[in-house]
Amino acid sequence: MTNDLTYPDVARRPVFITLSILIFGTIVSYALLLPLQSADINEFLLPWFKVIDERGFAAMSGEYANYTPPYLYLLGIASLLSGIIAPIYLIKSVGIVFTLFGALIFSRIVFDITHNKRRALIAGFAFPLIPSVAINAAWWGQCDAIYTSFLLCAFLASLRKKPFLVMVFFSVAFSFKAQAIFFSPFLLFLLLNKEMPWKYLGIIPVVYAVLMLPAWLAGRGVVELATIYLNQGNYYRSLSMNSPNLWAVVTQFDLLSYRAGLVFGIAAAVVGNLWLIVKAGVKSKTGTGTDSEPWSRTSIYLVLAGATLLLSPYLLPKMHDRYFFPADVFLILLAALRSRFVIAAGAMQAASVIVALGFLGLISRSYAIPSMAGALLTTIAVIVVCRPLLSGARPLD
Repeated sequence: MTNDLTYPDVARRPVFITLSILIFGTIVSYALLLPLQSADINEFLLPWFKVIDERGFAAMSGEYANYTPPYLYLLGIASLLSGIIAPIYLIKSVGIVFTLFGALIFSRIVFDITHNKRRALIAGFAFPLIPSVAINAAWWGQCDAIYTSFLLCAFLASLRKKPFLVMVFFSVAFSFKAQAIFFSPFLLFLLLNKEMPWKYLGIIPVVYAVLMLPAWLAGRGVVELATIYLNQGNYYRSLSMNSPNLWAVVTQFDLLSYRAGLVFGIAAAVVGNLWLIVKAGVKSKTGTGTDSEPWSRTSIYLVLAGATLLLSPYLLPKMHDRYFFPADVFLILLAALRSRFVIAAGAMQAASVIVALGFLGLISRSYAIPSMAGALLTTIAVIVVCRPLLSGARPLD
């Protein structure tokens, strides 16, 4: 069976119709969401944009914002159209552009694994319509698509056995958002499996320093730039920031103190991720349990990346509602390529949408209800995704 698009017109027609529907749906849904404002836009993004608009390059120092300077550089580029396009649309355009970039990489990953152009095209055009993706960029005005797109690039590079590019793309992602660290267990697997040399860890500080250079030239101190994420970690002192994870329940019923929660949560995340890495290593080499043969490299990569991106924010304390965004995307990727994970992807989408709508004021004035409901759904996703690695499941191919 051929996998390209060299079919007669009749055979190509269903693909054309599907893509047309997806394009139309994206245009309509984004057009409806774009005028909507969120508390984050009003309280943070619009004031930051105003500073950038007024100060120009000097604003690239970024001391007035709690995001890293690379994101502010992008707002600076968008501000070039200030006066022509309303600020709210310029702010949202940054996330939307990277949503489209993420769709391109998402499509490329699907093609590299399936070698099916039709499937890859449909996956790419459907990407902007993933509910949590559309809400994040077009309504919330957030930029999680930026670092997640670079994580997708890193994953694609790993499939192509290009470890240098894996680390470069991860380093760029980390320079935008600290939450890119959730991808580090997958990197550790590559290191331990000797698929990436340890010396490539040195790429991270180099890329970070290069991307902070404009902020330094704009007048921000080196020490301050180097400790941005440390300061962010101390910004809030709560075990749960509306995240759909276990800590929503712990916080609601005051089950642990702040310090005890930090210690327990970090330890659980470390042990949990290491366990997944070990199990993935075993399955890549020898059959276990009911396995008749080792898992394929592709299945190991897909499941491990999805599982660790999901497990980290699930077990770690102090997580915000949007920290599951990479897991949202990678679980959709996993479901698109391995149908047994459709339930997990759906549950994670439901959890992320519930907490997003809770924050945006459409469900409840109390964040506790959406977070606890989301925690139940996320638990389902964790069980479904992690179980094949931890059990004697047969190869998924």
